[in-house]
Amino acid sequence: MPLRILIFAALLASPVSAQDAAEAVIAREVLASLQDISFRKRREYCGYIGYNDAAELVATPATGGTQAACSAAFPNDIAVVASYHTHGAFDRGYFNEIPSDVDMESDAHFLLNGYVSTPGGRLWYIDGRALVARQICGIGCLPVAPGFTKGSSGEIAQEYTFDELVQKLSD
Repeated sequence: MPLRILIFAALLASPVSAQDAAEAVIAREVLASLQDISFRKRREYCGYIGYNDAAELVATPATGGTQAACSAAFPNDIAVVASYHTHGAFDRGYFNEIPSDVDMESDAHFLLNGYVSTPGGRLWYIDGRALVARQICGIGCLPVAPGFTKGSSGEIAQEYTFDELVQKLSD
């Protein structure tokens, strides 16, 4: 297993499979590269991670969405194992420092893992089977949006169940 996967796997809050660690490495690279355009264009970008015909884990090209949503066509040339998306630019009118309940429901519908980057530079992992979202890394581990204000969304936990996300978003 490549050293970068082992190092990144060690950063995760709880044990994960080698596949999940490899997904997280790809998700982090892709989402880090999308943060600046997502901030500039003030919209989400999304796509999928999966295995190609050569059994390599790859990411699809990103699709641009709207300020608060993104929907990429499901690819038929890879075996999809995860989704990824940015949460766009910092805006006090949106609660975008945590995954939404819709993010989690979407991944759960397809029994996928999911990865979400936030304007504060957080990287989240969504376990679509267990309905749990966990921070892989916190503020500033990915590029941070101009004007981002730490604490504007209140206290952010390291992990949320689906019910906890719904509660947090309704507060």
